[in-house]
Order: sequence, then C-alpha cells, then structure tokens
Amino acid sequence: MTLALFGRWVHLLAAITWIGGMLFIALVVVPVTRGLEDASLRVRIVREVGRRFRTVAWIALGVLAASGLLTLWMRPSLLASPRFHWKLGLVVLALILSAFHDFVLGPRAGLPGADPSAR
Repeated sequence: MTLALFGRWVHLLAAITWIGGMLFIALVVVPVTRGLEDASLRVRIVREVGRRFRTVAWIALGVLAASGLLTLWMRPSLLASPRFHWKLGLVVLALILSAFHDFVLGPRAGLPGADPSAR
C-alpha cells in the first residue's frame, strides 16, 4: 500500500467516524431519549453520549487535518483547484460550528434553568 493510498484510507475512516457519530446522535440517540418520561434521565444520557463522543470527534478531526495535510503535501497541485477551496471553506465552517456547539451551546444547555428545548 502506498503512502498516498494509506493517507486517503485514514482520511476517509476519520470522516466516517466524525460524520457517522454526529448522525447517530442526531438520528438515534436524541429521538430515543425524547421518548423517555424521566427528563433528568434524558438529559444525563444525551450529555454523557455527547461528552464521550466529543473526545472521539476531536480526535477524528485531528486525524482528518493530519491526513489532509499529508495529501496536500503529496499533491500540492490541489492548491490551484477551486474545488479544494470550496472543500476547505466547508471544513473550516464545520470546525467553527463544532467548536461553537461543543464549547458554547453544549455547556449552556446543561445549566439549571436552561430552555428544555435546548437539551
């Protein structure tokens, strides 16, 4: 296996981990917990799943960045591609939104008196 192929494989695996985990939480965990009658249990489950996934997600994002830089180092011609610039812009936006969610919105949702719809 070449370094380029290995880098793509790692990049793809990290992207699947990050995006798949977010989709699992949004499409499985949150809807299932909304059916629970005990609101405190619902909050604890979502908070704990989110806390554990946050570590996995930021590791996956680090691996995505490293493998993306490896690909860019091996193929510097990508810098001239408009498609690359669009992708990079979307990645930066996703990073900003993830950081805002993890470090601003997430902690506020768990505060006493927070809007129950934010939980």
